[in-house]
Amino acid sequence: MYGCPRLLLTVLLAISSVTPVFAEAPYRIGVLRGPTAVAFAPMIHGSMRRVDGRAVEVVAYPDPPALIAAFIGREVDSATLPSNAAAQLSGRGVGVEVAAAFIWGVLYLVGPAGTQLADLRGPVHSIGRGASPDIILRYILEQEGLTDRIRVEYGYAQVELSQLMIAGRVNAGVLPEPFVTRVLRENPELSIVADLQERFEAHADSGVPQTVLVVRPGDPMAAGIAELLRDSVTDVLADEERTGRLVAELGIGLDEQTARSSLPRLNLRVESARESRPALERFYEILHDFEPASVGGQLPPPAFYGE
Repeated sequence: MYGCPRLLLTVLLAISSVTPVFAEAPYRIGVLRGPTAVAFAPMIHGSMRRVDGRAVEVVAYPDPPALIAAFIGREVDSATLPSNAAAQLSGRGVGVEVAAAFIWGVLYLVGPAGTQLADLRGPVHSIGRGASPDIILRYILEQEGLTDRIRVEYGYAQVELSQLMIAGRVNAGVLPEPFVTRVLRENPELSIVADLQERFEAHADSGVPQTVLVVRPGDPMAAGIAELLRDSVTDVLADEERTGRLVAELGIGLDEQTARSSLPRLNLRVESARESRPALERFYEILHDFEPASVGGQLPPPAFYGE
């Protein structure tokens, strides 16, 4: 039993000379349920999930606070957030950069069929006093001289508001997709009175960069992740039937018909930080003028756009 010390030493040296190899952790993108997840549907289903050889994992969160906490706590490497929430993070001193803007507004004013915005009388229900959808509505009413004729009321979250409109208990309100599609399908007496994106752009000479993909400053994966998102959105828009099926399989509360019907009104378009910066800056200026706290009390610095 003591006759092979040289062999034993050789084995020990061989073991000690092996450098452990650990698989690199996946790059995690946090997304919100709803329209945001629609943009990532092909990635979630695994058809496009690597950047520079590194695996990419998409994780869905129920609401912005949960996703923001995950981003700050480094549970995810990047996050898809309402653009004003990204500005608020910057205002709090959290290191954050825009990698891309990709949802250009999903807000619509729904009211009695055949009605024009200028024809509305009485209250229009808005969601979230001081939030960006509310500011967009008030900006449009102010620009069109309708603030004395249309009264904005609050009190309902988007789920409750959509249910009341389906039941015919509320005549006019601002809703995002996919709630718009559901309401119009269930209550044929209602229609889209105003596309708030079109109205906003007509007055601001700029679009509504409603949702952005953010990363930490200096993230070497930022450009690759933005390009992956661009490919995903191209895939989503190329085949609405397939997208409807993929979204229904995600388990995010969207059935195939709703996903397919709402897709044209999601305004999916990917622009890099450099491309979307003028629109973001204009959007933030208007939000700040109405409600400084909506963008964190100050306009984001150049570093917010990766410069």
